[in-house]
Amino acid sequence: MTGLIVALSTADVTVRAGAVGLLALVAIALTSGRIDWGQFRRSHNRPAPVYLRVDQRPGQIYRHPSIRRRAAATGGLAGFAVAGGVAIALVFSVVVALLVESITGLLR
Repeated sequence: MTGLIVALSTADVTVRAGAVGLLALVAIALTSGRIDWGQFRRSHNRPAPVYLRVDQRPGQIYRHPSIRRRAAATGGLAGFAVAGGVAIALVFSVVVALLVESITGLLR
């Protein structure tokens, strides 16, 4: 198992990365000859346009929310943020307590 451990310097890693990049370029060059690049060019024959029927119906005009609705939205977001923070803090404290208990149990 220790025979598989190899120490590489920065220069070794750079040379190997360059070799991998060069081999990738060679592979791309070899496979690109098999691709018909002409099919990717835009054709001069345009397809016939497709006509769609559009129904125009009157829509609702946007109205700014009232102060009461803004306050309710802000209060709801703040409430969910506080509840989410409490839940995250509770879970985090339980995880930390379990880790501290297991670590101190190992020291005994």
